[in-house]
Amino acid sequence: MPIDANNPEVFADTYAVVVDSEGTVILHPRYPELVGSKPWDWAIETDRARCRECFVQACMFRNAQGPFEVSIRQDDDTYPIRFNLFPLDQGQVLVLYTRVFTGTLTARERHVLVLVAGGASPAQIAEALGITSSTARDHIASLKKKLHIHHTEGFRMAAHHFGLGKDGGSASVDPELQGDSRKTPDAGER
Repeated sequence: MPIDANNPEVFADTYAVVVDSEGTVILHPRYPELVGSKPWDWAIETDRARCRECFVQACMFRNAQGPFEVSIRQDDDTYPIRFNLFPLDQGQVLVLYTRVFTGTLTARERHVLVLVAGGASPAQIAEALGITSSTARDHIASLKKKLHIHHTEGFRMAAHHFGLGKDGGSASVDPELQGDSRKTPDAGER
């Protein structure tokens, strides 16, 4: 899939990095601590050689690469990321990569995800969905575990990945999912 630079939504969940002709990160605006590292070292052992070969093709032979996916390990989690490599002048390469989220979400999870991604607190989520704050926190914890999210930014990336909140992050709540104060939510809604 070619990247459309005129479509800002394409970059909503994308990290932009610049590597030198040796494949060393020389600019990473979001994570400056990764400057000096090699992106293929982020990959798990089984994906490292393939990832390095794509960087060699882009850095040394000036051939655009991607999209290609590799799995990386962060803390105790492993998850896929998708790379696109674009040769620049002076032997540098623009690296665009994004997190790939797998699995499916229930309607309730989609609503909680978009609300968290939009900056809502558990109390605000509870009010919007007609559930308790404790239940909202349980949903957030469940999403973190299911999607391997460690930071607030991960919720925004996941919401974009699943096509949620394209109207600026707000979400209308489906009346069927909104709690009714006259009934008790069943165990599946907790």
